[in-house]
This record gives sequence, C-alpha cells and structure tokens, in this order.
Amino acid sequence: MSSYRRLWYSRGGEKLELSEKKEEITETLHIPVLRKKWQILVLQITATVSLLLLLKRMSDIYGPCSDDFILNNNADTWCPSYEHTRGLMWMENANGLLIPDFLLGVGQTGTMSMIGPLVLCLFATFAIERFWSSSQELQNRIKQVAAALLGAWVILPFLFSWIFATFSNGFHFPWNSNESMNHIGELFHPLGLMGELVFLGIVFAPVLVGLIGIWGLSKRSITWVVGYYIIVIAFHAVLTFEPIVSEVDVGLRALPTQIGEGSMFGGLVSPLASSLLGVAILVLLFLESGSAAISHMEYAASLPEESKRDPEYIRQFNNVVNSHLIQLLVVVSLVGVTTALALAFDDLMISIVGVLEGTQWTGQVKESLELQMTYGKVISAGLFIIAVAGLRFVVPWQIVSGYVESGISRLRSN
Repeated sequence: MSSYRRLWYSRGGEKLELSEKKEEITETLHIPVLRKKWQILVLQITATVSLLLLLKRMSDIYGPCSDDFILNNNADTWCPSYEHTRGLMWMENANGLLIPDFLLGVGQTGTMSMIGPLVLCLFATFAIERFWSSSQELQNRIKQVAAALLGAWVILPFLFSWIFATFSNGFHFPWNSNESMNHIGELFHPLGLMGELVFLGIVFAPVLVGLIGIWGLSKRSITWVVGYYIIVIAFHAVLTFEPIVSEVDVGLRALPTQIGEGSMFGGLVSPLASSLLGVAILVLLFLESGSAAISHMEYAASLPEESKRDPEYIRQFNNVVNSHLIQLLVVVSLVGVTTALALAFDDLMISIVGVLEGTQWTGQVKESLELQMTYGKVISAGLFIIAVAGLRFVVPWQIVSGYVESGISRLRSN
C-alpha cells in the first residue's frame, strides 16, 4: 500500500510540474503572444483612440471655411480646409462620384460624415496587413491581378464605346468634335476615382497610415503621421497669415490672434489655448504610445530564442512595460500642465508683482493687448522655460525624481 501511495504522489507531482511548465511556456516573448498581452493592447488602443480624437479635433479647428468666403459663395463651395466633403460635393456636381455617398460621408455633417471613410480605413488597414504578411509569390500575383484589372478598366470601356459607335456611325477616329463619336474621355474615367481618393486622403490618409503603423508595427508610419499633421498646421498658419490673406485669400478660417483670458481649469487656459493644447497632447500621446508598443516588441524579437522562454526575462519585460504605462500617463499629464503654465506665465508674474507692489501699473500691463497676442504668449513661454531651466541650480531634480520613482515602486509592490 505504501508503494502504491508513493507511486500516486510521484505521478501527482509530475502532473503538477508539467502543468507549471506548461503555464511558463504559454507566456513567452514571441510576437504572436505579445500581441495578446494586455499591456501591449493598452498601448495600441491608446494610440488608436488618440488618433481618432486627433482627427475629430483637427476637423473642428481647421475644417470650416471663413465666414466671408461662405457669404460670398455658399456653405457647400470648396475651399482648401481640412474637411473632405466639400471637395467631394464639388466633384459630384461636376461629374458625379464613383464611390457611394454613404462611404464618402457626402450628405452627412459633423462626426457622421467620418463614419464611412473610417470604415474604409479599417478595411484597407486589414487588407494591407494581410498583404504584407503573405508570401512574396502571393504578393506578386495580387499586384499582377490589380494591374490587369486597372488596365481593363481603362482600355475596355474605351474599346467597347468605339466599336459600338463604329457600327452605328461607321468607321471614325476616337477623337472627334461630335460628342457621340469622341471616346477619348473614356480613357480618363478612372481619374475620377483618383480625385475622390485624393480628397479623402487629405483628411484620412494619416488615419490609414497611423492604423497601419500601430497594428502593422511600423515606426516610420507613426512618425509620418506626426509630420503630416505638423505640416497641415503649418500650412494653415501660413495661408491665414494676415499679409498673405491681404494678397490671396483662399477662404480658410484664421485662428484668433489673441489667445484670450483663461476661463478653463481654474482660469489657467483659455478656450482657444485649450483646443490647441488638446491637439498637441493627442499628437504626443499617439506618438509615444504607438512607438512604445513597437519598441517593446522589437526588443523582444531581438532576444535569443531561449531567452524568450526564460521566466526571468519575461518578468523583467512585464516590469518594464508596466513602468512605461505609468510613466506615459505621468509624462503626458506633466507636459499638459507645464504647457498651460507656460502660456499663463505672464499673468502669474504680473499677479505676483501686483501682490508685492499693489500698484495700478500691474493691472494696466495685465490688460495690455501685447500680452494677449500670440507673440506675447510666445515670449511668456520663453521666460517660463528660462525660469524652469534656472531652477535646476536650486532644486535637486534628480533627488526629487528618485523619491517619486521609489514611491511608485512601493505602491506597485503593495
């Protein structure tokens, strides 16, 4: 009986060891496994949500045309604003559209006009990701089939219309002053689709490329999206600059030159500054979260095969990713608060001087137009940077950051 019990216990111990090994093996640092980890998914979902919110915020700020342009024309007239339906409605009135209206967002307003194009972006992202993950032979076949279909779309309608018109009107060249015998326009029919994709791409190309970068693991795509948005903002600023508008007015709505009084978050920022600050934070959040997910998976992919199954490497990887999530939240929050303080630094200095002196001069300076203008806020932010940089000679920032990191590690251990 005792030998039977020893055999049973030994077998039970073997089963327990096998189950523990199986659990260890299931959590590895291979890319297919990492794609399902909640930390990586949180980073990718955060980047996706920030990208969609950035699209909405950019459309709200840079989408409308100027009031004078709408009064001189109408609400549907095209201007080079960051809004896709105006150009598409202009094409629809001219030659009609090939893509259905519900997929383009034509006829919709606000957020509803983005639903159809976003569905197209999701479908295109999935198709491109499948294309990249397929074999080289399959990719070549897909390219050949796509080229053949495009060639057939260009040539076949032209040939059919020419042949049928030849039977009806006799032999003639495909170019003719008579509209019924002029078939050259059939060759350029696919250009209409290209024009529709161009108007869509002005707004939704960064969304498509950003989704490919996030879920297709491409840092180059993520940095391209950030650069694209910066270029759009810069072009809008240049085209709405007052000396440019006085010479050539393209109908863009210029942002106010005065930042305005702080009325949000305890009087820290104004509505205009809050909108622009929101764009900056969303760009930073998208860049950091998307790049972080790719960087962590690139590190795991570079490890030797035996290290990807090592429990110590797995534990260290989890600790690094968890710390990155906390740091991402803290850093983005600090950037937002610091930028808001930089924009309101002039008010802060004048308020301090007013408390110390109590003179009427501080009130007059605070209400001056120069401080409320854009360049006044830029000077204020520059002074704030100089002041903060000078504090490093007074405040031991490394010791402070060490206390903060140790406190976070204690909270995590508890």
